[in-house]
Amino acid sequence: MAEKRVKTTLMVDEEEDRLSKLPDSLIIHILSFLSTKDAVSTCLVSDRWKLMWYSVPKLSFSDFDWPNNPKKLYSYVNNYLEHRKRGMNFIRDSAITSFRLHIHYLEHRKRGMNLSKVSHLDKWLAFIAEMNVKEIDLCVNRTVINNIGFHYYSLPKTLAVNSSHLTILNLTSVELDSSYSFSFPSLKTLSLTYVRLGDNVVEKILMGSSSLESLRLHFCYLSSDPQLRIKIQHSLSLKFLDIILRKDLVKQIDLINLESLFLTGVSFEKIKVSACKAIRILKLVINLESSFEHLISNIPLLEEFTFTKRRKCKLKHIKISNQHLEKLFVHNPYNEELNVILKSTPKLTTVVYTGCIKLSVSMESSNLLFGTFVILVAQENYDTDWFVNFMNFLLNLKCSWRSIDIHVKSDEALFFPEKLKRVCRSPLVDWKNLTFFTEYEPERESNLKDALQWISPTLSLKKGRHYYQHAFKVFEKYKDEFL
Repeated sequence: MAEKRVKTTLMVDEEEDRLSKLPDSLIIHILSFLSTKDAVSTCLVSDRWKLMWYSVPKLSFSDFDWPNNPKKLYSYVNNYLEHRKRGMNFIRDSAITSFRLHIHYLEHRKRGMNLSKVSHLDKWLAFIAEMNVKEIDLCVNRTVINNIGFHYYSLPKTLAVNSSHLTILNLTSVELDSSYSFSFPSLKTLSLTYVRLGDNVVEKILMGSSSLESLRLHFCYLSSDPQLRIKIQHSLSLKFLDIILRKDLVKQIDLINLESLFLTGVSFEKIKVSACKAIRILKLVINLESSFEHLISNIPLLEEFTFTKRRKCKLKHIKISNQHLEKLFVHNPYNEELNVILKSTPKLTTVVYTGCIKLSVSMESSNLLFGTFVILVAQENYDTDWFVNFMNFLLNLKCSWRSIDIHVKSDEALFFPEKLKRVCRSPLVDWKNLTFFTEYEPERESNLKDALQWISPTLSLKKGRHYYQHAFKVFEKYKDEFL
């Protein structure tokens, strides 16, 4: 027993020695991944590290560190920033490059938000702007006032006009004042989520952000006239545009160098195809009325196209025609029929589908395609209707396949009943490289392979639900946009 204690002590000492030999720069890099509160607490356990928190370049504050006690949060952040400001006089490398602040509680009085809290936030952001921070992630959740509406924290003017070094800006649940002349000359990425926008704010930001490459607008809305529309144009640098809206606020999209476009809740007719000729990646969520076939055929450099059918979308027949299209991704998560017709797609090589089983795909040319089909099945019991639909699904994949992978949730989906096999021809399909992915018990593998010979004599079987699980996770993540 004594020998074990000695050995354990030696191992601990060895670990401590190895840790103490790490260079300061590496320790500071590791501390950057912690919240600021945890980084400071970690530094205080070692005499060598006790001043290292002055050099951590990334600051991260959240009221999750002080649940139900916002006063401690405000006090802590005030004290920390004061120390960092004084520390710049005696710490050689104390630059702040990133600032993250997520607050889910703001104290308010009967007539509005407590102004002392607002002044704290304004002061912190003014200090951050002074420090020439490159990345800001700010979330100040809306405050309900007397159950009649929301009060938003308005981004201070000091940050809007004095952030010449800012490259990444993520804003959530704040308000942008239209009276500002925004100046972000170095900004590369802008993300606005649940942000209340003043008149012409988006246009003003684009005009003041000559280097902006990526713009993300999710669930934003306008603070004034509900008929006002956002006009997105006059940006020569913007390459990536991602818009998800519950109500169409976009008047026009006219961006000459745009390469990637993702639209949900926007009428596709608003896109000026004559100007947006550089688009290579296009992702659309299809609503009840919008048609996009004309859009696809008129984007000359389009390489990758993804579309999702929303719930109750009545589009059943979709024609896709494009001379440069290489990859097609289709998501049809609800029990809605979909017929995809591929016409004049000479460069198409890959088709990936996730969704229900009511699908047919036909193609005019003889391209050899790589196909992946992930069947999202709601029911647990596989009845005769399922197998009839599954048989039709296989027969309706009318393309020339180089290889085709089909993912199903359970091996039970592949055991065709004997009475159905007696009235249908075998093999059902004769694809040379057909692979099924599913979960099954080892003792069922032999019987499963025998059953699958009826579908196709050349198919193979692989165990695993990796692609199925990935597809389901993607749907869960974005289901609000798909609904």
